[in-house]
Amino acid sequence: MTAGGIFRVAVLRLVLAAAFVPALSAQNWTIQYFYDHDRERLDILDLAFTSAQRGIALGAIYREDSSRDPKPVTLTTNDGGANWTLAPLKEQPRSLFFLNDSLGWMVTDRGVWRTEESGRAWRKINDQKKGLILRVWFLDPQHGFAVGYQKTVLETRDGGRTWTPVAESQTPAANPEFTAYTQIAFADTRRGMILGSSVPPRRNGGLPPWFAPERAAAQRQVPTLTLELETLDGGVKWVPSTVPLFGVVENLKLLSTEGLMVFGFDQSFEWPSEVYRLDLTNGKSIRTFRERTSRITDTLMFSGRRAFIAGVEPPGRLASLPIPGKVQIYSSTDLNLWRKMDVNYKAVAGSVKLAGTDEQHLWAATDTGMLLKMTPEKK
Repeated sequence: MTAGGIFRVAVLRLVLAAAFVPALSAQNWTIQYFYDHDRERLDILDLAFTSAQRGIALGAIYREDSSRDPKPVTLTTNDGGANWTLAPLKEQPRSLFFLNDSLGWMVTDRGVWRTEESGRAWRKINDQKKGLILRVWFLDPQHGFAVGYQKTVLETRDGGRTWTPVAESQTPAANPEFTAYTQIAFADTRRGMILGSSVPPRRNGGLPPWFAPERAAAQRQVPTLTLELETLDGGVKWVPSTVPLFGVVENLKLLSTEGLMVFGFDQSFEWPSEVYRLDLTNGKSIRTFRERTSRITDTLMFSGRRAFIAGVEPPGRLASLPIPGKVQIYSSTDLNLWRKMDVNYKAVAGSVKLAGTDEQHLWAATDTGMLLKMTPEKK
């Protein structure tokens, strides 16, 4: 894959349309767990399944009156989601990464934690007082990378105990105060990609978009600086590139010779999001999905071009209204044609996360405290 190849999307998005068929697949999604407590809500931030039976979700419990700080928690299951155990965490979680069935890492707002028990017990291995790291990716138990705020890209050779800066991350001429690397993925042990954005603040009177929807909807969409670091040798060398694009990269998955990438857009844009298929053999990007009534927040890929995308139906004109929308999940067998799946009508969210060990064992988590499982369609 050539450096900067994914940015051909800027031209391709003008001429290529998404292939979409509004039909149901052979499975449906049912709610397994719902955090239903008076004057509290559970925001699930990340989800991972290390096997068909063992899974873990990270989140925080918020009080409606905001009288207390968010309470960080984990949810774990040993029986495929039939039962979930809620347990407290010491720090606010951000993301998960598992290398195998037992070994994983958790990023919090103050450090990096490690588990060798599928998330049943965690041990802090690195303090991050500035809280810059957003997520990590490991190629083996010792060698990994971290990305985050202020143009942060770090490398570890001792399992996450110590980290050293990746010099190429500072090459893009972007103000660190407004720049973050937010996505990292490897297709194999050698080919990897890091993506980020530089988004200076815009003048809006200090009001959130939903407070003045007319003003937000009328605000002109402007390009943001998208940053890419690409490696073909397992991170020995990273090749940086930048390009101004509409939207922000919100999700990235790579597998073998292909990948999926999600762009999210401002309130005034015609589309809430777009999904692009990446061809890692030639660096080309092709838009594969977009719908005015779908804001995609996560993707999941398996071998044989089997894939899933998940998101919500925006409840109003603005994609960021603080009102949950209906959960939407689509499946594909070729990364081009997407079929809408049957999701329990009670499932609503502002954001959805996907996880699973294979295409038959899949789960979804929402920022409204719900955990859903894909099940065979009842006849």
